[in-house]
Amino acid sequence: MSTDSDFVLYHYTPSKGAAIVFVVLFILMIVVYAVQTFNAARKASKIARYNSFEPSDDKIDDKTDDKTDDKSVIFENNDSKKKFKVLSTVCAFIPFFIGFIMEFIGYIGRVLSSSDPTKIAPYIIQSLLLLVAPALIAATIYMVFGRLLNAMRCESLMLISARFGTTFFVVGDVFSFFLQAAGGGLMSKKGSTKTGSNLITAGLIVQIVFFGFFIINEIRFSISVKKKCSFYSGISRKWFIVNATLLLSSVLILVRSIVRVVEFIQGFDGFIISHEYFIYVFDAVPMLLVIIAFSVGSFFGNVFDVIAECQYSTFSDSA
Repeated sequence: MSTDSDFVLYHYTPSKGAAIVFVVLFILMIVVYAVQTFNAARKASKIARYNSFEPSDDKIDDKTDDKTDDKSVIFENNDSKKKFKVLSTVCAFIPFFIGFIMEFIGYIGRVLSSSDPTKIAPYIIQSLLLLVAPALIAATIYMVFGRLLNAMRCESLMLISARFGTTFFVVGDVFSFFLQAAGGGLMSKKGSTKTGSNLITAGLIVQIVFFGFFIINEIRFSISVKKKCSFYSGISRKWFIVNATLLLSSVLILVRSIVRVVEFIQGFDGFIISHEYFIYVFDAVPMLLVIIAFSVGSFFGNVFDVIAECQYSTFSDSA
């Protein structure tokens, strides 16, 4: 078993080329998906404004019974309520983008480490940011799924109380995040690397447990939504695209976290941490595929579209 005295920053010289490739790819995908999210939110906001004026029956003048061209019907403005729902969904993506910004900064750290693997600062940057970034991305996955359930009125499909469903997963994710962050901080201090490694392992295990339970909820929703959603036949299959994206992303992060747990259990002289290709095959690639999945899926359906469909559907109103 390795000890603090065995700890070295790298067992290899980090590849500058590989790190640069992922820096570029992450920056590119962040920009692309940010534009897609902005456009989707703007479209949803327009739909909300269009639907925020509803005729007030008790304010319509009795003269409207006459066959005249008078169209001065009074409308009630519910715009603030609709806008808030769009804004809250936009806010759900903030951790997502912060997480991926941390990803590309992490690989910048690896670019710097390639020039001098003995420098501690670049090592800490890449080690800590690449470790905790997925926890932030997971928070968005949980929140988007919660909004999907709410829009389709399927909260009862959660295996725990619908009222606390999203909160339950987000709190677990935050707990996992702080455990990993604290562990990452301790690993940079001499004499505390083993304690830091144990905290990171604990944080990753918490993340795996919550993700596993979350995936079960996603699968249950996929199977039962047709029976539970009263206006299922009145909406498109965009909800399926959103849920499939969330499910795929969850599996990718779950696999990545499992490999990370094995890495820290093996210790500082373990096989995984001693071979650079693991960080790319089981961390960089899965996380890149997550944002690619969100981007590609957005062309066919996004959570803003689903909420708009459900909220303003005639079927939904009559349900």
